[in-house]
Parts: sequence; C-alpha cells; structure tokens
Amino acid sequence: MNRTKGSTAHASPSHTRLRTSWWLSNAAFGFLIVLPALMVLGVFFVYPMLYSSYMSFHFFDLAKPQQFRFVGLENYVQILQNEEFHRALFNTFLYAGLAVPLEFVLGMLLALALANIQVGRSLFRTLLIIPMMLAPVAMGLMWKFMYNNEFGIINFVLKSLGVNSPPLWLADPNLALYSVIVVDIWATTPLIVLLMLAGLLSIPHEFYEAATIDGAGILSVFRHITLPLLQPVILVALLIRGMDAFRVFDVIFVMTKGGPAMRSDVLSFFAYRQAFTHRQIGDATATAWLMTLMLLAGGFLLIRAVRRQGGAL
Repeated sequence: MNRTKGSTAHASPSHTRLRTSWWLSNAAFGFLIVLPALMVLGVFFVYPMLYSSYMSFHFFDLAKPQQFRFVGLENYVQILQNEEFHRALFNTFLYAGLAVPLEFVLGMLLALALANIQVGRSLFRTLLIIPMMLAPVAMGLMWKFMYNNEFGIINFVLKSLGVNSPPLWLADPNLALYSVIVVDIWATTPLIVLLMLAGLLSIPHEFYEAATIDGAGILSVFRHITLPLLQPVILVALLIRGMDAFRVFDVIFVMTKGGPAMRSDVLSFFAYRQAFTHRQIGDATATAWLMTLMLLAGGFLLIRAVRRQGGAL
C-alpha cells in the first residue's frame, strides 16, 4: 500500500513536467503555424505603413531625388494650409455625410421589406447584389455614359418628358459631386441591405410575439427590439461604409477626375495628385496619414456613440 502511494507521488512531478513540455511544444508549434502569416503581414502591411510614416517627415520630389531631406512636420503644416486640401476635405465629408446616411436608411427599409417577404426573397436578394458585382471602373464608365448629355439614357428620358435643357450632370460644378454620390448610393446600398437583412433574420421571432401580445405598436417594436438587437450589425455597417466612402477614389477618378473646377475633388484624389502630378511624395504620404488619423478618430467616436445609444435604448 505504501509502495503504491510512493510510486504515485514519485510519478506525479514527472507527469506534470511531461504535460508542461507538451504544452510548450504546442505553443511553439502554433507560433510556427502563424509565423508565415505574420511575416506576410509585416512585409505587406507593417513595413509600408512605417515607411510611409517615415516619408511623410521628409521632402522627396521624384524629379529631384538628390534633394531628399528631413523636414519634420513641414509637410503636414503645408498640407493643412493648402486651399486645395481644404476643398478636398470639405468634399470628402460632404460625400461621406450624404452617401452613408442615405445608404443606411434605404438599406434598412429594403431589409425590413425583404424580411417580411416569404416568397421570392432569394430572387430579390440576388437582384439587389448585382451592383456589387461590378468593378468600380466599369461601373463608373457605365454611369458616365448614362450621364452623357447627348447619348445618355438619363437625359434622353428627361427630354422625352419635355425637359428641353436637362442638367449637365458631370459638367456642372454644382452637380458633379452629387451625381457621383448617386452612383455610390446605387452601388453600395445592397451591402447595407445584406447586412441588415442578416441581422433581422437572426432576431428570435419570440421577441416580436411577446411585444405584440403586450400591445406594442410597430414603431415601438422597432425602437425597443429591432434597433437594440441590430446594434452590432449597424456598427459594422456604418464603419465599413464610412471608411469606404471617406477614402473614395476610383469612381471620382473615372467619372470626374476631381472636376469641374475641382468641385468634386476628394482627399484620396488630392493625395494621388500630390504624388503623381506634383511628384511630392512627402506631401502625399502626409495627406494619407492625416486621412488615417481622421478615420481612426471617426471610428472611435462612432463606436462610442453607438454604444451609448444602445445603452440608452
């Protein structure tokens, strides 16, 4: 009996060391598994970010590489004092401030309609995602042709309805940016619809049955049940669309190139112009980092606002 206890006591530390060594080997194996992904992340993400940050504090003209020098915050100061930057910043906020809320409202309404459709829901959902399948360049060219004053379908319909002088959608400085916003709403509202529809279908139906029994109205059910339970989905949708709209480039480049009279210029296109037209790499990277800081601040404020509203609900 004593021998059995002694052998058990003697075997216990060995068994513990074996388990510890096995756990350490598992941890090492797990690290080796993720090491290639970490290396790829470092090469294609971390290093470019650090290098662009380094370049933002230097003067670097592609036409005069021998004049490369450290200038500190001079690039940031010049960008913040640049009138073109101010106009591009205003247009960017206007673009995102109009496109994202309208897309969210339309997407929510369409998602609510689809959630209550029992027959043909898959068909409507498939039709809605067709705009998302188009490449941004192809989509921009398609809409640019549709906006054409002589051959476009939009002005053709307006003329058929009796409008003698239809708008010059992309040539009018007062309409160009709004015309591009319409394209953005058309192209990306389906993303909001899919996200909201997935969230709506995941809400247990028992909540709505209990609210109906208690005599709650449609608006009360939407405010006290649907919105709070959709809060995580709403946050993700607004973050994705907000960041995407804030850094819009391809549609602007294809349809207006920032014109006419730079009235549709945005920050991404401003940074592109600084790099490839003026050849000022330092100014371009400084603009990119200012955009990054704005996105981080906006995302942080949005998360706080949604969480605070969720707590109030």
